[in-house]
Amino acid sequence: MHFKSSYEVSGLRANLDKTSEIEMKFDLPIQARLLLSVIYPDGSPTLDASSVVCTATTEGEIPDNQATEDLHLALLNSTDGVWPNFKGKNQEEMAHIWRAVDSFFIPLSDLIQSTTSILRWRFGSTRGPVYPYQNVKQALSEDGESWFLFHAARSVKISMLPSVSQFEITPDIEREVTKLVVDNREEPLGHQLLREARNQARAHSRSALVIGVAAAEVGLKKLIGVLVPQNQWLLEEIETPSLSKILRKYLPQLPVKLKFTGKTIAPPNQVIRKLERAAELRNKIVHAGKEPPNTDELDDLLDAIQDFLWICDLYAGNAWAGTYISHATMQAWKNEDVFAE
Repeated sequence: MHFKSSYEVSGLRANLDKTSEIEMKFDLPIQARLLLSVIYPDGSPTLDASSVVCTATTEGEIPDNQATEDLHLALLNSTDGVWPNFKGKNQEEMAHIWRAVDSFFIPLSDLIQSTTSILRWRFGSTRGPVYPYQNVKQALSEDGESWFLFHAARSVKISMLPSVSQFEITPDIEREVTKLVVDNREEPLGHQLLREARNQARAHSRSALVIGVAAAEVGLKKLIGVLVPQNQWLLEEIETPSLSKILRKYLPQLPVKLKFTGKTIAPPNQVIRKLERAAELRNKIVHAGKEPPNTDELDDLLDAIQDFLWICDLYAGNAWAGTYISHATMQAWKNEDVFAE
């Protein structure tokens, strides 16, 4: 049997300006082929102009003989050549069939979501919906040529601002991304929280700032856990010092894996001051119900948090993360833009 799952991923069309499609192959966690394209394989367009189609295919034998026979007959007796004909099957029988095919469809869906999440992180796509997937489709084929659609109830449509970072897959990057997926890595939680904060910045500025500061705190604690794993339990079990104190007193002592040559490990003062300002405003909002900063200041604080998360990624050993740090922050680190191990 051949299995195919496809998702439209909102906001990634601009990432493929330089190439119409990207193909990747996986042996783990499931042997599959993944294709990222601006259109569907049959040439049909996506639901909206900002989306791309991510399609994952695999093949394998269903171990359940009864389910295999039921599927064969449903495909053979299709009345329209598009949908299997399950006429006469009761709810229990259909649940049995779905359990059989979901042993393939669920891993394919997980592969699509983990890979696109890693790609967004790896190429610095910091804006966009937390869950960018829509128009989910699943299909089954006995020969890999004639496909029959299956109903998939998971579908959501969320619009987002277009991202401009280009997905250009070199052999090294493909190996890097596939290894991250195989190792069950995912986009760091700090980046996920920051994306959520940006999505709420206009409609819910208070929660946007609170989530943004949480993103910085999570990113810093994750970095400490990576660099000094023996201290991880302290971060989880006891009340930690303020963000400001950790940034100014503790962070410079960490055994970072990468840094800018000739530069102290502490980020530029202008970044630290903005993080301190964000934390101060967060505390006033949470404890005293104060008003959030205006739109311009909120954007500025979220930008500083974004830079800080990229700095954490760099210190954790991801050299490429340094390329996403803003020009303003790099100016604060002028003449120190060379990575050193």
